[in-house]
Amino acid sequence: QQLVKKLVGTSGVDGYERVLQMLANSKELPRVDNTSNEFMDNTRGAGMQNLGSSKQENMAQEDYEFEHEDMQPSDGTTKRPIHVVMHEKPTKKIWDMAKWIMSTLFYAFCILTLVNLTIEGSGIMKAATKPGNFEPEKLTNKVRFSDVQGCEEAKEELKELVQFLKNPEEFAEVGGRLPKGVLLTGPPGTGKTLLARAVAGEADVPFFFMSGSEFDEMYVGVGASVTGDTQVLVKDTSGTRLMQIGEYIDMYYSGDSEGYVVPVNGVQTLGYTGGAKMDSCEWTTVRQVYRHKVDEVYEISYMGDMVRTTGDHSVFIRTADGEIRAIQARELQVGDSLVDMPSSKVSSTRAVNSAVPRDLTMWASDVDRAARQQCRAECHAQGVFEDIALSSSLAWLFGMYTARGEIVDNCLQLSFGTNEAQLKQQVIQTVADSFGASPLANSADNQALQYSSLLAQFFARHCGERAAKRVPESMWTESASVYQAFMDGYMVGNGKHASSGSAEIESSDYNLLRELAWLASMHRTQATLKASESSWVLEIRAESTQRDAQITSIDRVAYDGYVYDFCGCDNEAFFGGSNAVLLHNSKVRSLFSAARKKSPSIVFIDEIDAIGSKRNPRDQAYMKQTLNQLLVDLDGFQQTDGVIFIAATNFPEVLDPALTRPGRFDRIVQVALPDIRGRAAILKKHSEKIRLAPDVDMVTVARGTPGFSGAELQNLLNLAAIEASKQRAKGVTNAHLDYAKDRILMGSERKSAVITPESKLATAYHEGGHTLAALYTQGAVPLHKVTVIPRGHALGVTMQLPEADRYSVNKQEYLAEIDVCMGGRAAEELVYGLDRVTSGCSSDLERATKVATAMVTQFGMDEQVGLVSYSSEQREKLSAEGRRTIEERVRVLNEMSNSRVMSLLREHREELDRLAQALVEYETLEKNEVERVIKGLPIERKIVPQ
Repeated sequence: QQLVKKLVGTSGVDGYERVLQMLANSKELPRVDNTSNEFMDNTRGAGMQNLGSSKQENMAQEDYEFEHEDMQPSDGTTKRPIHVVMHEKPTKKIWDMAKWIMSTLFYAFCILTLVNLTIEGSGIMKAATKPGNFEPEKLTNKVRFSDVQGCEEAKEELKELVQFLKNPEEFAEVGGRLPKGVLLTGPPGTGKTLLARAVAGEADVPFFFMSGSEFDEMYVGVGASVTGDTQVLVKDTSGTRLMQIGEYIDMYYSGDSEGYVVPVNGVQTLGYTGGAKMDSCEWTTVRQVYRHKVDEVYEISYMGDMVRTTGDHSVFIRTADGEIRAIQARELQVGDSLVDMPSSKVSSTRAVNSAVPRDLTMWASDVDRAARQQCRAECHAQGVFEDIALSSSLAWLFGMYTARGEIVDNCLQLSFGTNEAQLKQQVIQTVADSFGASPLANSADNQALQYSSLLAQFFARHCGERAAKRVPESMWTESASVYQAFMDGYMVGNGKHASSGSAEIESSDYNLLRELAWLASMHRTQATLKASESSWVLEIRAESTQRDAQITSIDRVAYDGYVYDFCGCDNEAFFGGSNAVLLHNSKVRSLFSAARKKSPSIVFIDEIDAIGSKRNPRDQAYMKQTLNQLLVDLDGFQQTDGVIFIAATNFPEVLDPALTRPGRFDRIVQVALPDIRGRAAILKKHSEKIRLAPDVDMVTVARGTPGFSGAELQNLLNLAAIEASKQRAKGVTNAHLDYAKDRILMGSERKSAVITPESKLATAYHEGGHTLAALYTQGAVPLHKVTVIPRGHALGVTMQLPEADRYSVNKQEYLAEIDVCMGGRAAEELVYGLDRVTSGCSSDLERATKVATAMVTQFGMDEQVGLVSYSSEQREKLSAEGRRTIEERVRVLNEMSNSRVMSLLREHREELDRLAQALVEYETLEKNEVERVIKGLPIERKIVPQ
C-alpha cells in the first residue's frame, strides 16, 4: 500500500489507474485483497466511484499466481520488491533513439570545435612551411586565349610560345630558338597576368607564379652558413679531395661579390641517406653554392674540434632515443650531442653514377701524347706495367708510402729498421706483383729500398710528397676492403696499438691526419683527432660503441668575413669539420629548379620592377643581391630547356639594362589599354553571368569608358550589379552602369558630410569655372558631368570624357587642359576676390604645373627652352640657370592660362551665376543639363531639398 501510494503521488485518479494497470500486467504479484481495496477506497475517495462497475469487477477478479509455492507476497520492500512490466509504443523507442543520436552529434560537434580551436591557437597542427618547395598552380579552370579580350596584338605575339611548348622540335629542326624571357609591359589592369596564364592553359603546361616581392623574400636572408675554414669532402670533375669549404666556393665568385646563390653542376659532397635515424652516409649532389658576409658567428666546440656557424644555421643533434633532428645554432646547449658519421652499416661511398674504377696509368691523365709515349717507352725498358690495377695490394703500398715513403734524388725510397727484414721482403714482393718492378740494385742489401723515377712520380702524383702528403684520391670512393688495406699499410709504416685496443697515428702533418680521420669515419671505424704537445694524434677505434660528439662549449663571437654554404644537398645535410659532423644546408629555394623539373613549363614573375630596377652604387648590398640572383638563375637556362620566363611590369623604363638584354628578357610585348572594340569585347565577356536589362548596349557603354582598363571594366560591371541588387532590380540597367562609372571616375559620394550653404555656393562657383572653361576652350576634352556632392577628398568634381580614344595630344589640347585646371581658381577670384581664394585649387595647380612642366622639359613645346627632353634625373644635373629658366617658363604658362580663363569667365559671368545656382539646387548636372542652364532653360527634374 505504501508503494502504491508513493507511485500514485498526488496525481489522483489517473495516477491510481496507471498503477492498477501495471499491477494487472505483472504475473508475479498476488491478488489485490480486501485490505488493498480498502486502501484504494481511502486514497481515491469519491473519484473511485466514478469507475464503471464492470471495470471494478474485472480488477477484483484478476488472478495473480506465484510461480513458486514458497514465494511470499510482494510488499514493495527491498527484500520483496514489486516487479513492474512496462509496455511502450514502438514509435517511442524510435524517437528515443533519434534524440540520443542528435544529442551525441551535438556534443561531439561542440567537443571537436573546442579541440580544433585549441590546436589552431597553439600551432600544433600547423604544417611546417618549406620555402624550398615550389609547386605549379593548380588551375582547375584553365585560362584560354578566348578568355582574354582587348589585347589581340599581344595574344598574337604569345601564340608562338604556345607552339614552341607544344612542339619544340619544329623550332629545333631549322635551328630556331625562342626567346628565353618575355616581358609584358603596360598600364595596370590590362590583363598581363591573365595572358601568362592563358599561354600555360593553351599549351597545357605547368604554371609557376611568383610576385616580385615574394621573389625578394626568397633570397634576402638566405644565408645560413659556416665559416670558410670548415672542412668538407668535395667530388667534382677535378677529382675528390678534402678541403676548406671557403676555398672551394670562392672559385664561383668574383671579387667581393656575395649575397646570391650560384648554380653548380657535377658537384657532390658527403651526406647521408635520410631518415630519422641515420645509419649510413653517401655522396649527395650539391646544386648551388652560397656566400655572404656576417658580423658574428657561434663557435661550437666538441671532441677537441670546433665548427663556427651563423646563429640561424642549423646543425643536427642526436636525441636520447637515437633519432636526429636539425636545430639552429643559437638554440644549442652544452651537452647536446652532434651527429658524427655513422659507425655501422656504412653504405658504399662511391659517387653517384660512378663506374667501376679504371686501372691507374703510370703517366698523368693530363699529359700530352709525346710525354705519354715517352713514359710507355721507359716502362717497356724497365719492365714496369703501364696500367696498374687498383687492388688491395696497391692500397697497402699507398698506405706504406704515405706513412714512411719519400722521394730522394727523384727515386722512390722506403726505409726499414734492422728488425723489419720480413716487412722489407713483403714490400719487394708486393711492388713486383703490382708494378712488375724491382728495387734498384744499389739498395737491395741496404736498410732502404729504392725504386726508379717512374714509381717515384706515380706515388708522388697519387699520395703527394714530403710535407704535402695526402690520402690518395681513389681511396675516397673505394670499398671497405681497399680502405682497410690502405690503413693496414699505414699502420705498418707508422702506427701503434694502444693498450685500450685502439690504433693511434701520431704526426705533425695535421692535414694528413685530418684526411685519415675522415676516411676512417667513412668505413665502420671511429676516428678522433686530438692535439698533443708537439704533434697531432689520430685515435681509431673499432665499431663497438657509438662515438659521442658532445658539445663542450658554445660562444657567440664577433666575426668579419664570409660564411659559406652548400645548397640543395639531398636530405638537406652534409658533413663538415675536422672531426666530421652533420650540418644542415640551405635548401634550393629557387623557383627555377622546380620549373626545370616540370619542363616544359612557364615561370611567371609579376611586378618584376620590385626586384629588377636599375642598380645604383649607393644601394645597400641586400638591395642588389636579389637582382644578382635573378640574373645568375636566368643565365643557368638554355633556350632548349623547355622553360619560358614571362614577367610583367607597369614601369619598363625602371628595369636594369642587364635584365632586358638579349639572352634574358629579350622580347617585350606591349599590353596597351583596350580600344572601343576591345572594351566592348571585355564587357561582353565579363557580363556573361550578369543579368542585364534589355536596353543595355555594351558598345554604348564601351564608347563612354575611354581609357578604362580591363580590370576597371570588370569592376564597373560588378559595382553596377551590386547597386542593382541593393535596389532589388530584376537586372542591371543603364542607370546602374552610370552610377558605377561615376563612382570609379569621381569616387564615392559622401552624403553624410555637413556642408554649409556658403561653402556649397563657393564650391558651385569653383566647379562652374571648370565647367565653362571645358565648354568654351577650344581643344578641351568634352564635359561629362559636374557635381558639388563631396566625393573622395574633393568637395566637388567636374568630369570630362573624351569622345574617342586619344593616342596623342597636341599643344592646343595641353594648353586647354591647363585652362580647365585654372577655371576653378579663376572663378573664385572673380566672384570673391583674390583674398578669398580657397585652398581647394591646390590639386588643380598641381595638375596644371605637371602638364606645363612636361610641355617645357619633355615635349619641346616652349620656344625659349627649345626642342629638348629632360628626365627628372637629368634636370637635377642641369646648371642653376637652366633649372631657373625651366621654372620661369612653367610659371609663365600657368599665369597666361589664368589670364585667359579670367577673360573667358568675365565674358560669361551671367552664365557662371546661373550654373552655380543650378548646382546648389540640383547638386549634379549632366552635360545636356549644363547646356540648358547656361541658356536660361529650366531643368525637368526635382530640386534637391537643402
